[in-house]
Amino acid sequence: MRNRSFCLSLALLLVLQVLLTGCWDNVELNRRAIISGVAIDRGDSEAEKYKLSFQVIVAEEISGEKSRGISPVALYTGVGRTMFEALADASRQTARFLSLGHVRVLVISEKFAREGIKDILDVLERESDTRLNSEIFITKGQPARELMSTMTVFSKIPANDLVEKLETTSKQFGYNFRMAVDDVIRGIQIRGGGPIINGVYTSGDREQAGSNESLKNIEPRTVLRVSGLAAFKDDQLKGWLTGDAALGTALLHNKLKEYPSLIKDKEGGYISFNIYQSQVTLKVQSADPEHPVITVKITQQAALKESPNTLDLTSPRVLDELSDQLTEETVRQIKAAVSAARGFKSDYLGFGQALQRKNPRGWKKVKDHWEEVFTTCGIQFEADVVIRHTDMRGNSFQIY
Repeated sequence: MRNRSFCLSLALLLVLQVLLTGCWDNVELNRRAIISGVAIDRGDSEAEKYKLSFQVIVAEEISGEKSRGISPVALYTGVGRTMFEALADASRQTARFLSLGHVRVLVISEKFAREGIKDILDVLERESDTRLNSEIFITKGQPARELMSTMTVFSKIPANDLVEKLETTSKQFGYNFRMAVDDVIRGIQIRGGGPIINGVYTSGDREQAGSNESLKNIEPRTVLRVSGLAAFKDDQLKGWLTGDAALGTALLHNKLKEYPSLIKDKEGGYISFNIYQSQVTLKVQSADPEHPVITVKITQQAALKESPNTLDLTSPRVLDELSDQLTEETVRQIKAAVSAARGFKSDYLGFGQALQRKNPRGWKKVKDHWEEVFTTCGIQFEADVVIRHTDMRGNSFQIY
């Protein structure tokens, strides 16, 4: 009996080994074309609605082994009625399988963004090979394909250069901040609001953009630039945020690590500060959800970076006056952000979410017409900016 049971178990193991044959869709690495970036443009007809351009890494040129002295990336474009059909069309141009598992950048044209991007995001979320943490951008006034065909100074792969530019500006001097595909999907689902997406464009000579000749000058002929924030209502682009409106929007999202702030002095010049710590919180008074009052509370810490004047920076009174001016400047920037959002009738600032957390029952009463409530609700400001230090010295040498 024991021998019979043993034989049955052995036979079962042999059958299972036949079934367990490994990954059915396995593709060897040397048969894959690694895609670093994807550009999505709107075609001229419904038959070619999606125009996808894939930035493919030429591994031999990156590693240096067996280098042929050609471009480190190649660009292949496919068209189709759907994104999947466009991908299939592009695959006919390559000798390897297009691999989406390493995409770092997705660039969508402004024309497509104004029409709506929800169908694009559905594909990206559904496809198992794509990465939802890929950075997403909207082009400003030019085809997305041009961004994928621009050679850059600091990286052989243009998509990597774009990501590194965004990381630099988000940590230091700019109002742009990292926005991945899954962030955009969550933004579209916000009732009465939408996502914020970084803008990107190229400046200079477009004819030289795809050639290394553009990089042989001290001043590159073509520069890839991250600038502006694309403001959405649901999945449609409504307009661009720049300057104070963009900075105030980033502040309300608590996305800025540090940024410069300037105020005028009494002598007509400018004093520069580095805001290196900023926290914004929203408080809601919602006894009447149809007329809520949003209180924007701002706390910041600053360091004085530039003061070419005769101010006595050892005086507490002078520093208090400068702090008051900085506070007014920050409030002005956030007011500009609120004004822009109300103009677009899109609550991408998150005021409705704050109301929902504070008063869920009240939110149910207004969620279907929140965009009207948002444009008229009361907004108050409580701001406090503290100047912590003046860096390596106190008063300027100009006062001696």
